Amino acid sequence: MKVLRCEDIRAADREAQRLGIAGIVLMEHAAMALARAVESAQAMCGGRVAIVCGSGNNGGDGYALARLLHEKQDFKIKLVRDKAPDASCVDATANERLAVRLGLEMCTFEQFDPSDHDIIVDCLFGTGLSRELDSPYTELIERINESQAYVIACDIASGLSADSGMIMGCAVKANETISFAAGKLGLYMNEGIAYSGQVTIADICIPNALFQDFEAYTILDDTVVSAFLPKRRSHSHKRSYGNLLMVGAARGMYGALLMAAKAALRCGAGLVTIMGDEGLASSALTLSEAMCLSYPEQNEETFQALLQRYDCVSIGNGLGRDAKAMWLVRQVWESDRPAVFDGDALYLLGEWKERKKRTAPYVLTPHPKELSYLLGTDITKLTENPSEALKLSERAYPNGVIVMKNTRTVISNGKKRYLNTNGNHGLATGGSGDVLCGMILAFIGQGASPLEAAACAVYLQGRCAESLGKAMALRSILPRDIIEQISKELTALDKEI
Repeated sequence: MKVLRCEDIRAADREAQRLGIAGIVLMEHAAMALARAVESAQAMCGGRVAIVCGSGNNGGDGYALARLLHEKQDFKIKLVRDKAPDASCVDATANERLAVRLGLEMCTFEQFDPSDHDIIVDCLFGTGLSRELDSPYTELIERINESQAYVIACDIASGLSADSGMIMGCAVKANETISFAAGKLGLYMNEGIAYSGQVTIADICIPNALFQDFEAYTILDDTVVSAFLPKRRSHSHKRSYGNLLMVGAARGMYGALLMAAKAALRCGAGLVTIMGDEGLASSALTLSEAMCLSYPEQNEETFQALLQRYDCVSIGNGLGRDAKAMWLVRQVWESDRPAVFDGDALYLLGEWKERKKRTAPYVLTPHPKELSYLLGTDITKLTENPSEALKLSERAYPNGVIVMKNTRTVISNGKKRYLNTNGNHGLATGGSGDVLCGMILAFIGQGASPLEAAACAVYLQGRCAESLGKAMALRSILPRDIIEQISKELTALDKEI
């Protein structure tokens, strides 16, 4: 499934109409998708339906929906509106006139009592909202949110920014959203996650070919990730699946690197070596499957020769931010080894202003604060406009893969973009990022491209969290639980030969 920016979806809509698919036909398909959702909700909620219409084409979808439901016997329909459609919205006007001619019951915003209805369909504003909402819309939305009615949003919950998911003054909190043609980023970002409810993308007959030229995000699922997972063969040995070096573990921060290493091993890494300060060896006794090295002397030639022994390297888990840590980050960055930069390494890369572009494959795994380090940009600006934050990252770190971690994580190599929508807040605990780093490196070591490795790891970790959430309290999930769950989830996804 594809997710696009709103301007691109609108462009595809215009092109479809230019090619001969009438706008009123697209509106009818949207109304039919909404009607299916209302019919499903009616079975559990009841048939008293209020359709709240704005003056744009989103409202036109609502008038068309009212006409379709009016033909059925199980519904009592009321249209709620403040004014007729704008003159420029020809298709909405046509559907509004049909509703009037059919004698459908209507009331104003002020007259509307949400408590009289089992289902409310929000057709106030669509994807074109560009301003903070004010009266009378704020009062209307507050009353909808305070009601016990089941709320279905048309395309996107009114009051949400369709590209960022930020609330623009106030927003309808929907139980489900029926979005048309393609997903909108705002459904999966920031407050949009909580306010959209269950999201369904409905086909309204815009040809898929019209979306091909846009920067789409593909939503990860079992099918996509299973195809990405590196294949395992019976005729193989430990070096067939990667010889990994994992650098981190400054004094007192050994746990981060140990968790990353355990995750890498659980994901199928052939050989794992961890490198940290001299105290790491005693802590690593709990990880008998990995080899252990101490930090080397700061000799560039010697360290680069050491890196050549390994297929790929990660750096940052518990690394610290001192001069030695910076030296190690620089050495890995300037090497020709595929690399994953995580944790403290991201802060240090942001501090290293004179660095050259890296030509070898690499992955960066920032959460919002770490992304602000990498870009030297205020964190608020990044969270308010995720698509722009991704573009800034792609330009600042070419040839790499960006894993922009958040409640919904985006993975991009500047050409292909993936959006992960699984997982839960059980991952909101220290160490989850370290586990993810080890998983990514393991898949790179087994032959996946950095983009595929990152997509596999992010999705697999989210799948682990969802399965664990069925058996234990989300607040109780620990990184070690995620690591132990990996093998169970791989059983369902793996493509072993």
